[in-house]
Amino acid sequence: MNQQFIKQITGTNKDGKSRIFPLLKGSGVQLLLLFAVLLSPFFFSSCSDIDCPVTNGVSAKYVLKGDSLHDTLTISAIRDGLTDTVLVNRLVGSKSFQLPMSYAGASDKLRFVFTDTLGHTTVDTLTIVKTSVSHFESVDCQPVFFHTITGATTTGRIVNRIEINNPNVDYDGSKENFHLYISRH
Repeated sequence: MNQQFIKQITGTNKDGKSRIFPLLKGSGVQLLLLFAVLLSPFFFSSCSDIDCPVTNGVSAKYVLKGDSLHDTLTISAIRDGLTDTVLVNRLVGSKSFQLPMSYAGASDKLRFVFTDTLGHTTVDTLTIVKTSVSHFESVDCQPVFFHTITGATTTGRIVNRIEINNPNVDYDGSKENFHLYISRH
């Protein structure tokens, strides 16, 4: 089929003249059109084939150690001069969760509100100290910051201890960045 098509295009007409050369002998517009058609695959292909991580954001993974989470947990970001932002609302029975990190701040403050079945609440505040480094993939992608955790503290009411397991926070959501040791008093 392809050979027959090529013969048909490159062959001769009834007068014995080539079928391709009349196209090339035409006006400049015809010549330009011919080259545009031949080169169009190159025009419509992109320079890079990097897939921007649209759904794959940068977030830290927290893993609960010790007692399992029986209480309801609500986590908010404490922002100086702004209203707090709820990051996780009413989490129950989970052993891990992921939280985004701020781009600009040198530290993040997180309010952990534990509510038991009787409605009693206990509040812990975690402070995460970090450095942020801008990460460039392509001009087509949104700006992203990776983080290196340099310190972490807790007020110690239910989250007794926080350990940095992996200080590098990037696209890899499978890495356990923090281990939180919780206990009920």
